[in-house]
Amino acid sequence: MTFSITQLFSIGFIYLTVLFGSAYATEIGLLPRALTHHRLTRVLALGVFAGTICFNGTLGLASQYGASYMLYFLGASAAFVAAPILLAPICRIALTHKLGSIADVFAFRYPAPWVGGVVSVFMLIGLLPLIALQIHAVSTTVHLLNQEFSEDVLAIVFCSTMTLFAILFGAMHLSTRDKHQGLVVAMGLESIIKLVALITIAIYAISEVFGGLNNMNAWLTQNLAEHYLDNTLATGPSRTLLLLFFAAAVAMPHVYHILITENEDNNLLNDSRWGFPAYMLCLSACIPPILWAATYLGAQTPAEFHVLGLGLTAENREITILAFVVSLAAASGVLIVTTLALSSMILNHVFLPLYTPKPGVNVYSLMFYARRVLIAGIIFLSYCMYKLLAEGQNLTSLGIVAFVAVLQFVPGLFGAFYWRGANKAGLLAGMLLGYLVWFATLFYPLLSDIFYSNLITPAALGYQAELYQPGLYELKESAWHIAAMASLTVNALGFVVFSTFYKTTREELRAANNCLSDSFHRPLQGQLVAQSVSDIQTGLESILGVDTANREIRFALEELALEPDEKRTHALQQLRERMESNLSTTLGQTIAHSIIDRFVPFSKSDDAKGSETVYSIESRLEDYQSQLTGMAAELDALRRHHRRILQELPTAVCAIAENQNVLIWNAAMEDLTNINAGKIIGSKLNSLPDDWFLLLDGFAVGPETHKLRVPVSSEAAELLVNLHKASIDNIPTSGGDVVIVIEDMTDEHILEEQLLHNERLASIGQLSAGIAHEIGNPITGIACLAQNMKYETEEQEFHFLSDQILEQTGRVSEILQSLVNFSHGGREETRKPYVPVDIKQCVAEAISLLSLSPENDNIIFNNGLGKQCFVLGHAQRLSQVFVNIFTNARDASEPDSVIDIAGVVTESTIAITITDQGHGIPAEKIGQIFEPFFTTKDPGKGTGLGLAIASSIVQEHQGSITAIPSPIGHGTCITITLPYFARLENTLD
Repeated sequence: MTFSITQLFSIGFIYLTVLFGSAYATEIGLLPRALTHHRLTRVLALGVFAGTICFNGTLGLASQYGASYMLYFLGASAAFVAAPILLAPICRIALTHKLGSIADVFAFRYPAPWVGGVVSVFMLIGLLPLIALQIHAVSTTVHLLNQEFSEDVLAIVFCSTMTLFAILFGAMHLSTRDKHQGLVVAMGLESIIKLVALITIAIYAISEVFGGLNNMNAWLTQNLAEHYLDNTLATGPSRTLLLLFFAAAVAMPHVYHILITENEDNNLLNDSRWGFPAYMLCLSACIPPILWAATYLGAQTPAEFHVLGLGLTAENREITILAFVVSLAAASGVLIVTTLALSSMILNHVFLPLYTPKPGVNVYSLMFYARRVLIAGIIFLSYCMYKLLAEGQNLTSLGIVAFVAVLQFVPGLFGAFYWRGANKAGLLAGMLLGYLVWFATLFYPLLSDIFYSNLITPAALGYQAELYQPGLYELKESAWHIAAMASLTVNALGFVVFSTFYKTTREELRAANNCLSDSFHRPLQGQLVAQSVSDIQTGLESILGVDTANREIRFALEELALEPDEKRTHALQQLRERMESNLSTTLGQTIAHSIIDRFVPFSKSDDAKGSETVYSIESRLEDYQSQLTGMAAELDALRRHHRRILQELPTAVCAIAENQNVLIWNAAMEDLTNINAGKIIGSKLNSLPDDWFLLLDGFAVGPETHKLRVPVSSEAAELLVNLHKASIDNIPTSGGDVVIVIEDMTDEHILEEQLLHNERLASIGQLSAGIAHEIGNPITGIACLAQNMKYETEEQEFHFLSDQILEQTGRVSEILQSLVNFSHGGREETRKPYVPVDIKQCVAEAISLLSLSPENDNIIFNNGLGKQCFVLGHAQRLSQVFVNIFTNARDASEPDSVIDIAGVVTESTIAITITDQGHGIPAEKIGQIFEPFFTTKDPGKGTGLGLAIASSIVQEHQGSITAIPSPIGHGTCITITLPYFARLENTLD
């Protein structure tokens, strides 16, 4: 059965149209985002790993080694099931620092200009056989279906089509920040097509060819059972093959490209740990039935092409078409994604470091076209490799050559994430030694099998003669097992030995701390030369240009949620790191690191050895908490407990580094200074307001460890603080850091001033009592003389004068008695009975007394009380109430203000309101104004007793007193409520 070339091209065109269409529909937004960005879509896209080796190579393995074909599926699945070993660390560091390729990972961990280039070139050389394998499989498949055209022509058509697709849907963006979502969807759809087609062919083999599972089992028992049990790989080659496929799933560029480069979901690896093995398990289950059915029918095709031979032998066109589509899908996926990944690696790590653009050249446009040329160039080199292959070349051997090449990257990857002492010298030595062995034992013979059969005898290599077969390059298992293990061994030994004998640089240690799974990300210990965001931008403008530098700075600030005026040291270091990560998405890690290291450098001095490290470790610990276990988790919990105690201390605490960076600023310090900790921690001390900077700077560098009663100005008020200092210079990494404890003594000072004032008042009170007693005797004598004078004469004038003298002496006696009462705490020695008192008259007397004061300031008192405002009480004490309230109202009012006094009489009470137009009393303090010694006046200007005495007198008269803000919007309104005289028939004692 044959197909015309038109039919084959039509089938291929339909498949590629579906593939192109899905990618195009995704790019223009026709497909819903919920579908294109679903995790299942991305997991399915990882099925790109299942290339020609999966569908053709495993058939050859199964035919030759029976159940050992499962090693391919088990090895690849193991890489994802055991993701924490390598894939998880790679994903963590790659997604954090936006490393777009496996070469970027090596360049990041082993910082040197040549590392990325060496890795890229070695990877390209190693994978040329793999890409050639895909071309070979498709051209052979088509040639089996139609012999009108040579395999070379078919290979050229396939390569041209794949080049077009890769350029259109895989190279539209330079930066890996811009994802090629269309490519991901296309690869996911391709994986579905491969799985569905292979399952369909397997079901056909069981149901139609054998007639059911029982018949297939019976045939196996009679014909192939012993063959599959006996013809299995030995233990050594089996383990080697398992390791090769494990390494391929970890280090292959096309797996990295789908899993990381085109991924924006940090949780994809978690889903892939079960999704990818499940997908591979489904594929693996289809291989034996297809192989057995083709063998049962006597298919004449090579075992590797039995998936096609089954349909041809059974003369089933539908199954043959499905097999053709499977072969086309498997080869195209690997070829496209591998080429894209390799083109980015070569562009960023080989082309850009070697190319110096001329002035005026648009570098981004040049890179855009250069990548397209590289895609075409890599596919052309693969075609050349395909042309060098002998006709009928074994696909499995080609795949093993590529997988052994990829295996050489595994020691460097393990060292990157598990050995702090690994360095670039060890990496280069190990890879060179490993690749030399690989080249001599596998790659060179692949190009010229005559090399083994004619020029070098097997005995010269130390191998047995049957290990190599002349003609076609088809290795027996002992050959590739020895070659793989020898290359890996010398690679690992060279890596370890050279890393041990060559000193690890400071940059390599920094990168190691980032990569190691048990380490925290610590930036370089040092001070940036740039002191602000604008300094960083100025440095980058000279290499990137004004527009590009501005765009990258703005983008990085948005990602980090920082302000353009940021000056904190740790924030600037975060910005520097983010800029390097962002630039690496476009220019690669090598060029990005070179640009940042040159134009945003660290200072050569070691001014700041501890501050950035302390802050950065704290930050990483916060992010790393969920990953800590055992003793590390307990220590972190203890650290958090101590930090919480420090943060919640009622005393203000701050820590200042030797370079004057602020390390600690607890909550009490925030309250005291009104400065947010997030804005000051990591900043220089001179970023504080002047008063606080002068205070802390002088104390931090001064010899004193204690300072008492130091005045400092705050936004709210003048403060008085005690300062205490302790140095932590006994810690090697802390230098001359100091911890400062600040006690706010302002309230205590105010209380002390009030206490002293009250003591003076008490002394005056005691003195007043004595003076009143001494004055009382002469006054009594004057009153007696006045009475006698009244009785010794009949003249009215003398009587009038005598009455005036008696009235005034009586007034003086009452004043003296009040003074004595005040000195005794307001308690009268003998209580007088209550009498009806005219409140309006009391108010008038109080106004009259205040009008005599020189502090009157033309204040107008508006007495609006009526004539019937009577209560039972002591007129003198009630007058004192109004004097005290009016005095406070006057002191709070502006000159020429009006104070209104009004009254409302009910059947049982009389309410007197006093409303001023002063500055008012804060709402949070208005409830305290009747408490003893509370005052809103400055110390020395008020005793805090006036309203307290007034409240006490009102309560003695069975009344109440309240204060509220004035209804007119400013000032205060005080209301006094007393029992109305009309409701009381008898006087109260």
